[in-house]
Amino acid sequence: MLTKRQKLIRVILSGGIGSMLEWFDFAVYGYLASVMARVFFPSEDPVAGLLSTFAVFTVGYLMRPVGAVLLGNIGDRKGRRAMLLWSIMLMGAASTLIGLLPSHAQVGNLAPLGLVLLRMIQGISVGGEYTGAMTYTAESSPPEHRGFFSSLASVGALMGLLLGSAVSWLLQSQLSDADLISWGWRLPFLAGFFIAVAGVLIREHLPETESFEENAIKSQPTPALVAFTLHWRTLVQCGIIVAGANIVFYTAFVYFPEYAATLPGVQAGLSEGFNALVLLLQILIIPIGGWLSDRFGRRRISLLFTWILLCAIYPTFQLGTSGRLDDLIIAQVILCFPIGILFGIQGAMLVEITPAIPRCSIFSISYGLTMAIFAGTAPLLATWMIQKQDWRHGPSIYAAIFTVASLVALYRLGETNTPTSIITTQDHPCIDQRHPPLR
Repeated sequence: MLTKRQKLIRVILSGGIGSMLEWFDFAVYGYLASVMARVFFPSEDPVAGLLSTFAVFTVGYLMRPVGAVLLGNIGDRKGRRAMLLWSIMLMGAASTLIGLLPSHAQVGNLAPLGLVLLRMIQGISVGGEYTGAMTYTAESSPPEHRGFFSSLASVGALMGLLLGSAVSWLLQSQLSDADLISWGWRLPFLAGFFIAVAGVLIREHLPETESFEENAIKSQPTPALVAFTLHWRTLVQCGIIVAGANIVFYTAFVYFPEYAATLPGVQAGLSEGFNALVLLLQILIIPIGGWLSDRFGRRRISLLFTWILLCAIYPTFQLGTSGRLDDLIIAQVILCFPIGILFGIQGAMLVEITPAIPRCSIFSISYGLTMAIFAGTAPLLATWMIQKQDWRHGPSIYAAIFTVASLVALYRLGETNTPTSIITTQDHPCIDQRHPPLR
């Protein structure tokens, strides 16, 4: 018989490892963007090919709200565990099929069409994975340590990104160009089958959270409809809070390395290798953010590091697009500190300001819409602004606008994890007190 502590460790590790496996599948496409462009979008203009590849990367994010509705419904009706199982099975199936796709040279335009459809399925899967894992770990954690334990789901997601970056670097640095284009790029996607099997084995025996068991109303209206009608203010609030840090992250850690890879004189895979090292540093920072929020308050720490992030955007974005690899590394190292702290806080904060039902739908839809419309499009917008319009200031202005919006939302938010700062219906009329926020 497992003790309460052993069950908690099992829950936290399962959520983190599951997120790692799924985010590896999703992120490896972004890190192999320059290679995928040559396989599926051959063009004499390398920038045009990269734009097409990032457009398909963006398609995955545009499908996240669809996944948020579909998988959020499962999470609020059938349970958090069922939501996590469905998300990893969809991801594994789509990734495996991407690894089996014929190239453009073999079947023409059917190849990119198949890639788009499978990226759509991946996007649906991710629409419920991160938020589902965050909800599950937050609801399963003791209140006094909720920030720290729920931050481990973010650690898992970043470890998946790190693994994707590291695999991309290994493939591009160890394989010849011909082998990489011919078969090397397929290997991480074909691993999706084994990832799905491992994820199901990890998650199928997880216990359901007490919050769901106590508050579930299986005959309620569609959770997504409830979220949009009764909780639309919370939807908007959650989306704005996470927008700034995520836009900066996807620009700095997805676009910057791929931009550097297109520059003359940069050794293949070198920017991805340094990117992996900086992501490792960020992974170490994330739990510190969760711990600080438990000790000093989520709102207070979030405000401090969002201000730091805002001040760092312009100089780091100029460094990241200067055309020098050492400048890129400096920019990423600077940004990884405020982003890591904020990522360690966001999950617990958003779970605490949402009612138990429909928590999965509110969290997933708000996060998914933000990623689809603003953050997931950041690499595509940066590519267009810098490499087509020659507007180096564009990405920093774009990121700064949403970081300011995040600051405004945080200033309007009460503290979420102290007994003296209880969220009431008067403060947040969108909250249905029959299913109060997580305390």
